[in-house]
Amino acid sequence: MTDLGDATDADRAEQEALLDPPAVSSAADATAPAGDVPEADALEQQLAARPGESGSPLRPVGDVEADEADVLEQEADVPMDDDDVLT
Repeated sequence: MTDLGDATDADRAEQEALLDPPAVSSAADATAPAGDVPEADALEQQLAARPGESGSPLRPVGDVEADEADVLEQEADVPMDDDDVLT
């Protein structure tokens, strides 16, 4: 074990501090936004995609192929707008 006799209190505190702060997992854990920032935008940016996660996802989000049945189901659920019709 390392002898900590020569370490200052500041060195000990730095070594004991978390490297990365824990991710925000609920809106109650989020910090209050600045006055000019919409609250929903600030909360969305602070909330992690998965509880306990901070930073970027482990792998790219779009690297999974969509199942053809899921795509067809989603297309059936979304009605076409007049703007979507090709002429």
